[in-house]
Amino acid sequence: MLLFNTAAADVFYKQPKTCPHCQSEHYSLTNHSKILRFTILPVIPLSISYQRQCDDCGYMTPVSWYALPTLEMLSIIKYFAGVLLLGYFLIQTVLGVHQQTTNEVSYINKPKLFDTYFVHADKFTDTPKRINNLKVAQLVEFDNDNMTFRVGNYTYKYNKDIEIAMRTSMLVQDNYFSSKTMTFRKEQIQQFYEDNSIYKIMRPELYSLFGGFVMHPPKPKPLYTGVKLDKHNQEGITYFKDGLYTEALNSFTLSAEGGYSWGQLNLGQMYRDGQGTQKSLEKAAYWLNKATQQGNLKAKIELAELCLSYDCSNLNTD
Repeated sequence: MLLFNTAAADVFYKQPKTCPHCQSEHYSLTNHSKILRFTILPVIPLSISYQRQCDDCGYMTPVSWYALPTLEMLSIIKYFAGVLLLGYFLIQTVLGVHQQTTNEVSYINKPKLFDTYFVHADKFTDTPKRINNLKVAQLVEFDNDNMTFRVGNYTYKYNKDIEIAMRTSMLVQDNYFSSKTMTFRKEQIQQFYEDNSIYKIMRPELYSLFGGFVMHPPKPKPLYTGVKLDKHNQEGITYFKDGLYTEALNSFTLSAEGGYSWGQLNLGQMYRDGQGTQKSLEKAAYWLNKATQQGNLKAKIELAELCLSYDCSNLNTD
């Protein structure tokens, strides 16, 4: 089937009448119009021709379109479906271009970090014009008068290549952008836009354009916000479980001196019990008190029990 073809039209409302020639009741409205179609979609009528024809004697008389029955006249609209659709898409295209232009002007007047500019490299960066002459620039700093950009190290021949780079998150790869930045006055950027040195401006949504990241999203908050483990304290626990009390004491000492309350608790317990060192209730009370001052409830209980047999009056409990 040809994409564009012609076809005969059908009558919507036959409205049979009495034939003036043979008095038959089969004198009906017929449609001899020709329609230009795109595959099966009517685009526009090439001719509109209606007649009344008798099925019995073949008698025919032409009928003007304005004399057609109302329902048949309204049905003619369907023959313009293609034109109406084309008009609709043209209007949407014009409105889309206008909206895009409005957005781009607002992006220049009210910039945001990481606004992404599609630029002609020879005009924007004053480099010699080459076949691959398109680049990406991103806004990294601005104030009321100036706008600072980082410019991509890569050049492209076609705009679709830039879209592919964005879709595959190339812009967040190391060394995609030059470490050097370029600063322009806002009036220069407006002039670049007017002379098409900047031919497109986009603002990332959810850190992405065309489905790919064009800026690094913020690091997510950690799922666990509880007690942070201390390396030396964990080593001390391992040594203690293996019966290596001297090594455990050394690890707990490093943890306690580093200000970790659980390391202070464990060190205090080892001094209290004389494990890996000589028993010292004074040192035990000191480290348990240190842990208590940091809000360690277990250390508070341990210290209270220790103070039943040891004079803790000299401890600083503030």
